[in-house]
Amino acid sequence: MFAARNVELCAKDCACLYVCPTGATDTEDGKIDAEKCIDGCRLCVDACPSGAIHLVYQRIPKRDLPQDELTEILSKLLVNKAGLFLQSKVVADGEKSKNTAGFFAGLALSNKILAEDCIRESGHLVPEAERLDDFVQSGLIQRLYKQSHKDTEALEQILSTIVRVLREHRDAETQAVFLCEECGQVEIGENPRTCPSCTSDRIKGF
Repeated sequence: MFAARNVELCAKDCACLYVCPTGATDTEDGKIDAEKCIDGCRLCVDACPSGAIHLVYQRIPKRDLPQDELTEILSKLLVNKAGLFLQSKVVADGEKSKNTAGFFAGLALSNKILAEDCIRESGHLVPEAERLDDFVQSGLIQRLYKQSHKDTEALEQILSTIVRVLREHRDAETQAVFLCEECGQVEIGENPRTCPSCTSDRIKGF
């Protein structure tokens, strides 16, 4: 880990300059030199009176993932809540009455939060490429695709997030994600010319 400074919070008390053993905090642009920073030192973090310095973690400890049975249950619940979210949102957008629209908008938000809880509790938000690959291969996205009546905008947001996390992972810099716009099949890696599930050539890359 290394230290980083939020220049908007920095009050220029300069206490960090006196406690840093490597001079990593003494820079012209206000940024802390991560190359000089000692892993886990945190002397500057404790010394800063304005709380402008924090530690950036480079290594994330592995957590115990839930059992397959629990993941399967949460995945089914996620599909259900995602479908209810989309249905409630459609009704809310089409309602003329403010009271009715407000109720369905609140219901949509509630189902969205519950769906996000399902994703988190099933371990799919652990930022590890292997787990994301399992998530993609689980068929969950395909089920969401069918449940949401081919809501490609929502799927594109999901896949864009997966691509971003994959590329942030040190072992997956060259990974790409591809979506079959016909059936929702997702592939990670090389670009398939046709969908391995439905043989469609409507393949979109991310």
